[in-house]
Amino acid sequence: MNILAVDTASSTLTLAVRTATGFEELSKQPQGMKHSEIIMPSITELCSDAGIKIQDLDLFICTKGPGSFTGLRIGMAAVKGLAFGLGKPVASVSTLEYHAKCILDFDGAVVSVIDARKNKFYLGVFECREGICSRIKEDIDGNAEDLIQALAPYERILVTGPDKNIFAPVLAACCQDKEITTQCYETVSPGTALIELGLEKFERQGADDIGQGPVYLRKSDAEIALEEKEKGEKNG
Repeated sequence: MNILAVDTASSTLTLAVRTATGFEELSKQPQGMKHSEIIMPSITELCSDAGIKIQDLDLFICTKGPGSFTGLRIGMAAVKGLAFGLGKPVASVSTLEYHAKCILDFDGAVVSVIDARKNKFYLGVFECREGICSRIKEDIDGNAEDLIQALAPYERILVTGPDKNIFAPVLAACCQDKEITTQCYETVSPGTALIELGLEKFERQGADDIGQGPVYLRKSDAEIALEEKEKGEKNG
């Protein structure tokens, strides 16, 4: 099976292709999050490096959120467009869970984090034992205080994800009795983790429904502005 995996949820564009005979991965950080300008040329380039054409792909995997509103829409639109055109399935996965999937050698709680701006973070909490991570809290849009109860049973906590270095000190200040680190000495690459997680989901649950879209944990600024405008007009 030839698999393409795409993550556009943060400032880094991550792509990976796995075939029966090899694996190719690339990560790019385009200036200004211009994923829309480089995603299709990058997919073509990666497939060429893997010795296949886009038409040879059998399964498409992407992150569905949380993350950048624009980034998620770009990634999912590209993947769904290719998959629909080829009549192939799509499997989308939690961005935070896939970052936790990169961890191999840590026993304890793993907090996966993306900076959500406005003094909040997208957070996922997992328990890792012997290289297997299991979810213990649903993804949230919140702060360190929101994790206290979920993290209470754990002495060791690993913070991972694109914005781990921002959140780790915040969590340490909130949980001073815990051993908190961002260092893990054995990991798999993001592309590998994304393909493995997406393939697991596809084999367990099948392809996404055709109507599956990005998962947003908060309303966009545009939605909030529109609601405020409509509320003002109604009250006026």
